Amino acid sequence: METFAALSLNREAAAPSAGAAVPFIFWPALVGGLAFSIWGGSFDTNLTLAAAAVLMLFVGLPHGAYDLAVASHAFSLGKKPAALIFSIYLSTSFFMLAMWSSDPIATLVLFLTFSAIHFGDDWQMLESGLLRFLAGASIVCIPTFFQTEAVLVLFRALAQNEIRWVVAVLIAATPVAILVTAVGMTISWRRGNKAWVCAQTASLIGLAVLPPQVGFLLYFGFLHSPLHMREVVIMLPSWSKKRFWFYGTLICLGCLVVATLLLPDLISGKSKEMSAEAFRLLSILAAPHLVLTLAMRSDTSRRKILTYFSQNDPAAGKR
Repeated sequence: METFAALSLNREAAAPSAGAAVPFIFWPALVGGLAFSIWGGSFDTNLTLAAAAVLMLFVGLPHGAYDLAVASHAFSLGKKPAALIFSIYLSTSFFMLAMWSSDPIATLVLFLTFSAIHFGDDWQMLESGLLRFLAGASIVCIPTFFQTEAVLVLFRALAQNEIRWVVAVLIAATPVAILVTAVGMTISWRRGNKAWVCAQTASLIGLAVLPPQVGFLLYFGFLHSPLHMREVVIMLPSWSKKRFWFYGTLICLGCLVVATLLLPDLISGKSKEMSAEAFRLLSILAAPHLVLTLAMRSDTSRRKILTYFSQNDPAAGKR
């Protein structure tokens, strides 16, 4: 099994803000969007917004599809511990699904909080967890500040209620979030990560000027997710490309099939409903993804998990 030091080195090498080259797919996506706009295309039609909702799932889901494989590798789990992790993961997902039905407003707030924590993980150059949280929150705050009415429509569809107070909080937090983000970018630029800073800046501008679904697609689907996929590759060094493609495709297709059964509006053809369902699906998968990611990134949590499994499965951690 990898030592804690080796796992820490792997995480540092894979950290999205650690100087990694910007994914090549980001630049064609950015140029393609600009060309589409210059040639008179509109991002605000039912077709483009519905397409953005679908695309954010297809290009965003893969980076979370390998969670259980990464956990099994990091903890060298046997079948029983792996089954336990899987059951907890699945239970957390269904808990979020139930929360959307029982208290959609609280669930929306929880989802936005999860998002800020998760996206803040890209800002490791900021030493404070609070600062990373604020930088991550900029992904939600910026479109809310500059595209308020469009975000309100989306939030109403998610919360099934009037939630102007949530929007007011996000708008109030936007200046601080932007300031913290600017500080992180300055630090990263001085460390030589200029391409990453340029890509992040373009993404944030996209979040400010594009419809929320399209701006989020540019950031989440073509920058954030591909960068995190590199971390997955590093954490699974023995996996072949064929195995990566097969496993990821199988998991993502399974998620989408189940989602269309549980969230039928996902294939309704109506952009507002499709967008709301797409974000619901992301939240349902983001909750266990965040919990597992934080557990693997924390040395203390990882030691506790390994200690538990070593007591209940003597073979765990020795493979």
